[in-house]
Amino acid sequence: MPKGQKEREDFSEKDAAFIEKWQEQNFDVTKRAACAEAAGLGTGDLARMNGGRVTKALLQNKKLKAALKRVDVNMDTVAGKLKELLECNSPLSEGKPDNYIRHKTVETLIRVFDANPPQKIEVDKTSTTQVIISNDTVARLEKYQKMRELTRDAETGIYSERPQE
Repeated sequence: MPKGQKEREDFSEKDAAFIEKWQEQNFDVTKRAACAEAAGLGTGDLARMNGGRVTKALLQNKKLKAALKRVDVNMDTVAGKLKELLECNSPLSEGKPDNYIRHKTVETLIRVFDANPPQKIEVDKTSTTQVIISNDTVARLEKYQKMRELTRDAETGIYSERPQE
């Protein structure tokens, strides 16, 4: 079994191909969608979502966690690196923030904390009902309204139960 194949046996062939292609790109986040497309995980947004799904599975993979522990990478180390990335400055101009790196770090944090909004839009299925009112019903409603006006007190606008005499 080739090196690294044992860790990937939990994934499908396309997922494993994506992991290999992304590993060749040194796990560059900006190239993840392109690697997912090249591995046949779909195109465009679908590739991006599938790449994210595989990335999440990799992060939750027990074998990967064990390997990270062996090289002394724990959650405190990861949190420290993410904090450094949130505060990093651009290497091209001194003192100015590197907004792209900060943006990608925030996206990573959103994925880690699973704070994304739901992807599926829920559609409220309502129905309309047509009510047909006959002329007889309209006449009865008009008669009722006239009778109600007779029972209304002119000063207060309050309806009483019996007509006033």
